[in-house]
Amino acid sequence: MYIPTTTHVSPLATIRRERLLPQPGYVLVGEDERVEPTTIVAKTETVSRHFFYDLTVRLAVKAEEAQKFLRVQQGIAVEKSEVIAVRPTMLGFSSKRVRAPLKGTVVEIKDGKVLFAATGPEYEIKAGFPSIVSSVNAEWGVMLETTGALIQGAWGSGKQEYGVLKMLVNDPTQPLAAELLDESCKGAIVVAGTADEKAVRLAVKVKVRGLILGSMSASSIRMTRTLPFPILVVEGFGKRIMTSHAWTLLADHNGREVFLDARPPDRWEGRRPEVIIPLPPPGGMPPLPADGQPLDEGKRVRILRAPYTGAIGTVLFIPARMQTMPSGVQTYVAHVELEGGQGEVVVPVANLEIFE
Repeated sequence: MYIPTTTHVSPLATIRRERLLPQPGYVLVGEDERVEPTTIVAKTETVSRHFFYDLTVRLAVKAEEAQKFLRVQQGIAVEKSEVIAVRPTMLGFSSKRVRAPLKGTVVEIKDGKVLFAATGPEYEIKAGFPSIVSSVNAEWGVMLETTGALIQGAWGSGKQEYGVLKMLVNDPTQPLAAELLDESCKGAIVVAGTADEKAVRLAVKVKVRGLILGSMSASSIRMTRTLPFPILVVEGFGKRIMTSHAWTLLADHNGREVFLDARPPDRWEGRRPEVIIPLPPPGGMPPLPADGQPLDEGKRVRILRAPYTGAIGTVLFIPARMQTMPSGVQTYVAHVELEGGQGEVVVPVANLEIFE
């Protein structure tokens, strides 16, 4: 049984997404609470820098004596200038002191040495899209749930944004032309077939909130990671045209508010760059997108490698034995009927993903 990756391009689904802190903190919302994109659902303190104090040097004492001069305990939070340790000198008329340089926490005390962590700015997690808190993970975060359209992509530059979707071209083969980027694009999440670096830098000046592209040159990766907004690439790098399924779905919701999550894919977390378009359910709750499905007959698939890169079709049957490909490689294959009357092709199963 072969289980390929799954890419979801769904017009309506129940979508659940976790919002978790990188370390324990505080959850600020409750179960079944309605949240908006800008709602802060959880936060935690961060560390700006560490300080190391050797009390044997600062207090001029032996390591085994340092403990009795401490005024704090390990794990205790202290304020700026609060005394960490003090040793009276000159019959009590003077003293040697070690003070907290900033607000922070005493991380560890050992062998007359103190490790102090200064508190940095708070790390906050926003909901990102309108949703309901379906469950709370104490100290760590929440699970959010909404209904809507879902479009998963191949790559993201990082960052997340929420804004109004704006289709700037009429065809997925069209690039983002500079003359199309005007004041009407300010604050919008713009969709185009592709974009060169000149157009992307102009998008920065116009202050768009994000870009959704069919494909992009791999040479632009480093530049896009420095941008103030996220970029999501639906198909991949090079000259690849966005699938009509994704393009049509985006066009159908032109002008709606969308959530663009362009964080890079992470197979361990099961995360993909994606666009979520919140929509009211027509009746009951639609099903959750299914992942981890085996490759079976009747499954809709997308081909990931040449010569049929990006083509979509349906699996007719999967032979039980390996077959020899024209390259001479022996591998398991699937017979796929391509959409649009393009006929039947034989493709290695490793070159397929489920597409639904």
